[in-house]
Amino acid sequence: MLHNVLARGLAAFLVILAVMAMPGIVEAEDLVGTDVESRVIIGLSADAGAVKTMLPSGWTPIAFPSGPLKGANFLMSFIDGNVALDAEGNPLSPSSRRAVSMISLAKQEDGDDVRLYLTGVYAAADEDDPYGLKTAAEIARSHVLSGPAGGGRQSADIWTVAPETGGELALSLEFTTGKRSWGFSESKVYSAGNPDFLAVYRWDSVTDVVMSMAMEKPVNGSFSLINTVPELTPIFDGNEKVVAILD
Repeated sequence: MLHNVLARGLAAFLVILAVMAMPGIVEAEDLVGTDVESRVIIGLSADAGAVKTMLPSGWTPIAFPSGPLKGANFLMSFIDGNVALDAEGNPLSPSSRRAVSMISLAKQEDGDDVRLYLTGVYAAADEDDPYGLKTAAEIARSHVLSGPAGGGRQSADIWTVAPETGGELALSLEFTTGKRSWGFSESKVYSAGNPDFLAVYRWDSVTDVVMSMAMEKPVNGSFSLINTVPELTPIFDGNEKVVAILD
């Protein structure tokens, strides 16, 4: 089935395509939009059983095997969209947005396929829902960047996410910026709610690795992530570990 959708926003500068997905093959791509965004990605090592309940039947979570996210089996991406354009380059209405997406790497239990699955999204009630996973939420962000023109700057970033299901997710991150890296990447992200749906994200991004256990790099500042959202309680059971923070 060909999905023509507006799958908006999972990176700093995105070109997003919907694809025709068949078992083992991709037959076509259809450009659906371009985004310019900032985001904070939190990599967690959470209870595998809790993560598995968010995945489709026949798939089991695995940790990222390498890179700064090594060891994480559950990602939370706090997304602040500056501008979203359609396939023709026209601004959407509204053209700015905020969202929090949850992603896990998973392996097929009866095969060798490995996929990235979007397992949930918090976004405004009127946002598009191409993955069929959205929970409406109010999302607020305060971000202050200060310091000299050259060298490290002080970043203070506060997010509050209040889903309609109740509770709150609160992120607070203060750190001194480091040496950022520029790169191009591509991800194929499947929907945990509809495993036949696939979107391709191609982006250019500037990344600051704020913290990474794999790189033995601690936070140069302070960080907290507090959850009282009921459906996320199995993930935040008190035994979860933050293994990486990317800005």
